[in-house]
Amino acid sequence: MKALVVIALVAALGFVAYQQGVFTPAPPPPPPPPPPPAILSEPAPVISEEEMAKVLKSAADTDANVRWEAVVFLDKVTSPRAMPIMEEMLQKDVEPTLRIKIIDLLGTRRGDEILRALLGSLKDQEADVRLAALRALEIIGDYSVAGVIAGGPLHDQEESVRLQAMKLLNSLQDKRQQEIEAARQRYEAEKAAALAAQQKK
Repeated sequence: MKALVVIALVAALGFVAYQQGVFTPAPPPPPPPPPPPAILSEPAPVISEEEMAKVLKSAADTDANVRWEAVVFLDKVTSPRAMPIMEEMLQKDVEPTLRIKIIDLLGTRRGDEILRALLGSLKDQEADVRLAALRALEIIGDYSVAGVIAGGPLHDQEESVRLQAMKLLNSLQDKRQQEIEAARQRYEAEKAAALAAQQKK
């Protein structure tokens, strides 16, 4: 009798629990949110490849301003033709102001091809272009150009170029000294920290 009462009680409790959803499986978790939109590492051109060919032709326009704007656009869309066109303009373009603009643009970059283009501009016929190249090299601060500067622009026929060349050498030396001093200070700090750690043991 007691067994029947217990069974009936368990059955009743089970029914109530079933009605309240105790035995109902939990709903599946909500799907994960969609991934954020892919961020392009480089800006996509606003024109097609066919139209890009027209921009390349504009780099040879008779107007220097058009040539410059074409170079700026090609550089913005990271066209593989941008750097070769700039190098060619530095060697052959008849407008000195355009050559200076390109040098100023390259002065914000790093790399062997940048240094090669700027060092080539140290032989430009226009003193202002040579000065711009020296200033760009000073911004970049690569020690490897020091020998070229000492062997060329330091003996330029223009006084302003010789002065800028000397300033560049001084700038490179100052930068080298600052780096050596910073390395020395790091070494001293690491040595002191190691000694302090040994004393604690």
